[in-house]
Amino acid sequence: MLPPNGIYTSPTPFDLSSVEESSVTDFLFKTIRKNFDKLKEKEWMIDTNTGTKVYFRDVEDGSKKIASGLARLGFKNRDILYYVTYETAVLYLVHVGVWRLNGAVRGCYQMESVEEYARQIIETKATFVLVDDETADLLVQAIKLVPWPITLINFGGLDLPGSTSVEKLLQDDCSAYPDKVEVNWKDDFVIVPNTSGSTGLPKGVMHTHFNLIFYNCLLLGKEELSWTFMTPMSNYAIGCLVFAVQSVVHGCTIIHLGKFEKEKYFDYMERFKPEHVLMYPFVATWFARNEKLDSCDLSFLKGISIGGSVLDPTTVDLLTKKLPQIKIIQIYGMTETLNITCTLVGDESGKSDDKKVIAIENQGEICISCGKILPTIQVKVVDIATGDCLGPHKRGHVLVKTPIMMKGYLSLNPDSPSQSDIDEDGWLHTGDVGFFDDMGNLYIKDRVGIMFKYFMFIVSPAEIEVVLQEHPDVLQVGVVGLPHPESTSVAKAFVVRKPGRNCTEQDLCKFVADRLPNYKHLHGGVEFVDRLPESRGNKLDRVALKKYAVERMEM
Repeated sequence: MLPPNGIYTSPTPFDLSSVEESSVTDFLFKTIRKNFDKLKEKEWMIDTNTGTKVYFRDVEDGSKKIASGLARLGFKNRDILYYVTYETAVLYLVHVGVWRLNGAVRGCYQMESVEEYARQIIETKATFVLVDDETADLLVQAIKLVPWPITLINFGGLDLPGSTSVEKLLQDDCSAYPDKVEVNWKDDFVIVPNTSGSTGLPKGVMHTHFNLIFYNCLLLGKEELSWTFMTPMSNYAIGCLVFAVQSVVHGCTIIHLGKFEKEKYFDYMERFKPEHVLMYPFVATWFARNEKLDSCDLSFLKGISIGGSVLDPTTVDLLTKKLPQIKIIQIYGMTETLNITCTLVGDESGKSDDKKVIAIENQGEICISCGKILPTIQVKVVDIATGDCLGPHKRGHVLVKTPIMMKGYLSLNPDSPSQSDIDEDGWLHTGDVGFFDDMGNLYIKDRVGIMFKYFMFIVSPAEIEVVLQEHPDVLQVGVVGLPHPESTSVAKAFVVRKPGRNCTEQDLCKFVADRLPNYKHLHGGVEFVDRLPESRGNKLDRVALKKYAVERMEM
């Protein structure tokens, strides 16, 4: 049955008055002080690459030293720190230090182009940039393209002119810490995670003190969130930024892989013995089929959270058979909205379904649910063509309205952040296709547009096509994402060569690899064709090209 007005809501009640007005740092410190005796000797963050640990007892004092050191260097209220680093432990102390000054943080992929780094720094209006030994060279080049002075900060005490190390900041005597910092908790933003660039260049998404606090109040009391948690999430992703706060609220240790390396994954699990791990579907697919899973003792593992894209039912079956003790937790969210649904969300009594997964058949295929809607959030599924609300089991475009919606996309005009994906009624158009079942569980099936995922990255075919069009031998090109069991999809190019030209597949793959980051490379290769399918409007018919590509793959 279609709910009233076609809008689905959470079955779990929530008291809005329970959210106290506060800065995010006051919220964190209040929690730590309340539980200090229990938390003081417990690790907060662990970086598996370096072995660095930050303890809960370090959060308040360490972040104050960093804040004072930053203030001494000229960091002011509402400034933004831009960072590109692999560090995943002390980095979060830096974040909290920035937040204490009512500043914000924005990170980026560690292998972007120099030009893209410069574009983001300028868009962010950042005057502070944080690097490490692996990213310093690229960022130093990018800074040369920025038309104002940059204060450079580094991990590891690098010998960079005019640079200050984080280690030095941690030795500050706190004498430069401001007596008072003015905070507008609903308007001042503290994190600017990047979108995955599904509609072009990555956009910076602004989330406020209020958003982080409100979100973390929605899942209070969930035992699963207190389990020791190992994650491969990049340190600039929305998930890491949110979990930095969530881990304090729930007293949870986070083990950051930083770099996901398959050959080390099982070793890290056995070494750190996490109770709870996050896996993107491509990791879960590989993990469930790995022969080491049959020989390793993973009895310490209680839960696996899955998010980022659709999980296939075969992988679920393998995981539940090989690890019968675990709880598989499905989540769905966006950078713009934070989490939208989760299988931990319960009914009116607060009890969640005891089943490990929720799966039903829809349109002839088994679909895995990402759970019920979090409290206070509204979701509707609409017909892609007409915009009419759809009832249970009917697939359509998923639209979301939430109190913790982004403030907007960062723009060059700070007084006018872009909200281009939000309509006049406040609904965010997610770009996802999904449906609800009769019990209010949501299922996500696909993207509305042409973008596809390579591992956790969303890839725009048009961006690869633009690069290929620059090759002197290329007349026409169309790029599609082909299904792949590990990476979700791989990019394949169909190319019409100019008459008399003889570029090879290797030539074009290298041409793209020299100009775009790894996740935009042609991992599916190149096929040369005489012509590309065209639509009635004399444009590339992407649907026909994708069909042709899949048929060729199955031959």
